[in-house]
Amino acid sequence: MELKIYKSHTFVRLILSIVVIAMLCASASARRKDVVVMKNGDKLTGDVKRLENGVLYVETDYSSGSVPIDWMQVESVHSIAGYQVTLSNGQHLAGTIEKLSPEESPDKDFKVVTNGHEIAVSGADVVTIESQKQSFWRQLTGSVDLSYGFTSGNSQSNFGSNGNSEYRTTAWSAGISYNTSFNGQAGGSKTNLWELTPSGEYFLNRNSTLVGVVDFLHSSQQDLDLRTTVGGGYGHYWKRTNQNVLSSILGTVYTHETFQSGATGPTQQNVEALIGVKYQLFRFTRYILQAQGFVYPGLSDAGRIRATTQTTFTVKLVNNFHSDFSFWDNYDSRPPVNAKKNDLGISSSFGWSF
Repeated sequence: MELKIYKSHTFVRLILSIVVIAMLCASASARRKDVVVMKNGDKLTGDVKRLENGVLYVETDYSSGSVPIDWMQVESVHSIAGYQVTLSNGQHLAGTIEKLSPEESPDKDFKVVTNGHEIAVSGADVVTIESQKQSFWRQLTGSVDLSYGFTSGNSQSNFGSNGNSEYRTTAWSAGISYNTSFNGQAGGSKTNLWELTPSGEYFLNRNSTLVGVVDFLHSSQQDLDLRTTVGGGYGHYWKRTNQNVLSSILGTVYTHETFQSGATGPTQQNVEALIGVKYQLFRFTRYILQAQGFVYPGLSDAGRIRATTQTTFTVKLVNNFHSDFSFWDNYDSRPPVNAKKNDLGISSSFGWSF
């Protein structure tokens, strides 16, 4: 017993030592002295981390977490760090950045210096800025959400989780997302859904892209053991600003389905067309609206149509936390016998972005 207690205390001391050393190293590392000047004359000094959804995030020595700033209210930015920059015309650049005051440069007040060349544009045309990180893991961005509900009257409970992560370069991006939903009632039926979606995007000229999609879906309501979808197509960004992003995709996919019910055959293989639209609306430190819809008209199985939709309203909270309200629907015009055509749901969740 004494030996176990001794080992336990040794382990605790080791963990505490590692935490203390990590904290000391973090505090000892000097921040860059990037300077951000606002149009009202306020000045912040620290690390310019990123620009997304019209919000510039600056990490200072005197704040807990990053300080969110309205990009349209920024007068100037001076930094010596490297960044990845996306412009509204679809250009993806990597280099050092600088934003000048209107007096210094009235029209093209934002500069990117890349490979010895200087590219000047209007600050309003800058959609995203992302720090060039030292490692793959630190370059990842994304979010994780959890939800849980319980009704005592009928002993019904539900649990849901969804998340996404993305890695982006100036030439391509890759990401993965997942969605799970479990519902059950004491003495009653139970339903579950889970979906995993890896995806990739290769940037062509400006706002055109090649998109690759893989999707794995299980839905007990539609008697679907597993649907594997593989395909891709041509994507285009019709609008890309600090407040709106509208894009579309047109292509083809191959699906392999395994059903719980043998009424329509244990498996099916189909070739389908892919037509999709995505829209995002941002408002500074307030909310984000994301909506997407995909339609899959059957090619080898003529007359069958599948469709998926998802709409998420995100309310921003403090320190990268947020609250989500989501609606989703998976539709199949020819599901197995006794299975539902629609598998839809509404959820609210609490999450964190990184």
